[in-house]
Amino acid sequence: MACAAGAAAILWGRGEMDMNPAARTTVQMGTSYQNPMTLPQEWEDYGIGDPYVLRHDGQYYLYCSTKDGRIGVKAWSSANLTDWTYEGLVAEEPVTEGAYAPEVVYWNGSFYMYTSPAGKGHYVLRSEKPTGPFLAQTDNLGLTIDGSVFIDDDGSWTFTHAEFGGIMAAPMSDPYTIGPGEKLGASLGHWTEGSMIIKRGGKYYMTYTGNHVFSRGYRVNYAVSDESPAGPYRIPDNNPILISTEEGFNGLGHSSTVLGPDLDSYYIFYHNLEGKSAEGPPVRHLNMDRLAFSGDKMGVLGPTWGIPTEAPRLPIFHDRPGSAPSPGKWEQAAMPASGGHAWVSKLSTDTRYTAEFNAVVQPDGKEIEAGGEAALEVLLSYRDERNSRVLRVDGRQKKLVMAEQAGGAEKTVFSADLPQGTELNVLHALRAESDGDGTRIYWDGLLLADVKAWTGQPGKIGYRWPQGSQPQLAYTAFSNEAGGSSDRSAVKPVPGTLEAAHASGNPSSPIKAGAAGTPDGSLAAELGGNGELAFPVQVKKDGRYRIAVMAELGSEGAVLEVEASGRKLKAELDAALFASESDWTKVPLGELELKGGLQWLTVKQTSSGVSRLRYIELLESAEVDGSAQAELEKQELFGSWEQSEAGSRIAEAGRDSKLLAGDVRWGDYELDFRLQADGEDAGEAAVLLRTSRESDYPAQVADSFIGYQLLFRSGRIILEKIVYERKEELDSALLELRPGQPSNVSVKLEGSRIRVFREDGEPLLDVLDPDAILQGRIGFRSSSRDWILSGLEVRPVRHE
Repeated sequence: MACAAGAAAILWGRGEMDMNPAARTTVQMGTSYQNPMTLPQEWEDYGIGDPYVLRHDGQYYLYCSTKDGRIGVKAWSSANLTDWTYEGLVAEEPVTEGAYAPEVVYWNGSFYMYTSPAGKGHYVLRSEKPTGPFLAQTDNLGLTIDGSVFIDDDGSWTFTHAEFGGIMAAPMSDPYTIGPGEKLGASLGHWTEGSMIIKRGGKYYMTYTGNHVFSRGYRVNYAVSDESPAGPYRIPDNNPILISTEEGFNGLGHSSTVLGPDLDSYYIFYHNLEGKSAEGPPVRHLNMDRLAFSGDKMGVLGPTWGIPTEAPRLPIFHDRPGSAPSPGKWEQAAMPASGGHAWVSKLSTDTRYTAEFNAVVQPDGKEIEAGGEAALEVLLSYRDERNSRVLRVDGRQKKLVMAEQAGGAEKTVFSADLPQGTELNVLHALRAESDGDGTRIYWDGLLLADVKAWTGQPGKIGYRWPQGSQPQLAYTAFSNEAGGSSDRSAVKPVPGTLEAAHASGNPSSPIKAGAAGTPDGSLAAELGGNGELAFPVQVKKDGRYRIAVMAELGSEGAVLEVEASGRKLKAELDAALFASESDWTKVPLGELELKGGLQWLTVKQTSSGVSRLRYIELLESAEVDGSAQAELEKQELFGSWEQSEAGSRIAEAGRDSKLLAGDVRWGDYELDFRLQADGEDAGEAAVLLRTSRESDYPAQVADSFIGYQLLFRSGRIILEKIVYERKEELDSALLELRPGQPSNVSVKLEGSRIRVFREDGEPLLDVLDPDAILQGRIGFRSSSRDWILSGLEVRPVRHE
């Protein structure tokens, strides 16, 4: 890999960065929307819960759970994912009473709906249209709730559903028959539901939801498999990808994922909870945010709430040509001497593009005779009748043939069998993604071919068919994006995480393909002197923001400059900030005052040498003040507490209770406190550090928060990192607490480093967390009333 010395911006992994900083324009969003969304005719006093979105023939169809005690499944349609039209009740069978989480898949002319009415097993309903009527086809198939169907590239079907201890998966022999299942190792530590699988870049991405559906900590995780929809799955460290416990916007979950209108982006739909309905449970609201991929890593540009958000972009070209394409968008092209019809778009694609063609190839259902011509050809990279690429549907052999026409001569490049049982008298979709890595061809969303020799070539798209054939042409479109390239131009929300792979590059050093070499399979950028990463961002509001970078060991000494809102922050990647036992460390750079609104944010290396970055984290910060002690002296939502002369004591025994204080925007601070156990059998207690996203509900994961806890148990002090169901012990030491005698402890949190001292100043723990949680408030938890916390003092860090 060669580059100009001293001015590098190199991305390790698939893709190129091609935006010239000199040509950078003002960041604009165009059309926007705002979460949560309100749709016409939502279920009264219930809203939209468990949303599922189907994309078919360029249109989107939204289905949601039915309110308990009501019959029927409601649906809405949209062309752009933001403007929705109510389609009425698309199913009214008696088995749809309280229909939970209906999902619809299209296969070979039929639409199959899977739903679990009132959580009592599953039924399959079928229709010939996405708007119904859907009619029941099976008896109760059992298998708990939240069934979801995934169809793989080889045509095999997999059914996933909810279960204690993790999502279950089972093979299907047909749309109505489900085999024995097995657990996938994807669990949120409690009841786990709302699963869905998509396949992208040869990887299987499964999203799933957990905690109690009415808890604030209801959230979405994802897992990745390299092998099959049945796993094995690995759980990336950036989980959960959707969570909020804020008042008025919490309980985010039960998501579905769908390809965006531009044919390249992906969007995740989910609901949030608010208040209480007249019948008791919270009302649910619909939300949508953009997904973004960096190598194997999947993340959400959000959750966004209460601010304008960039709406999904439409393709550059889109139309429904029908039997007589519009002369405004299409032009006739020359046909071979044998005659027939040929139409091509007036617009041409760039070198990189994704094009989609929807058509009924043989409406009459007649088979092609041996030696007969293809019923339909799709044209790509069309320059003239002698030079183009052709996707030929062989109706007799049920094959898709890929051919190159150059100078009038044709050469077959590849051929692939159509999925078994394919009928050509129903609608099918062909999609082609073309870029510097080749061209991927999909049939009804299934990857049929990955033709490396067909690197991207510009040209028109079109159709060609022989005399006597009468295909029905439907939605046809293209955009000049492929393989997730649109993720780079998408507006990123701040606060949030900016992936290096989603930045614009330096024109003197375009970003090339290479090996990832990162623990989570994400992409990383390498910056040399004056190398720059630029991001279009929307800062939620005016304020001070804490900035950190995930940097590779070996980047020490590099000087980075972050610029936004006309202000700059310059910081050196000090060797003392790196964890020596880890290849990558989250390194704090400092804080920067930002103005709310759309703008560019740049990260530039101003020193010699190189730095390697995976992402940039921006979090809203706040000054540490003396409010924590006053807060701890009040009863809190999380548990029942009483005061004594000695301090705060849990008044409710036998239940894990939490007392929280301070500001989730606090970053670095020092903490002094006295802790006392009144009896020999006091059990354990913990002081919480940098905690956020706390949830409290009777039926949920025990550790329902994100942060650190300093645990006191059986003569030991243990520092643990907790992200709901994931708990990691970072370090421990001996510390004997004598019954009835308070012990003084001090804690210092500075960047990625956490130090704990005993009352004589001797260090107990010294931990540098390479993937540190950099902010959050303080708290205290225990399941016993025999613990007393007193003498609490929180203050800003006194730098040495």
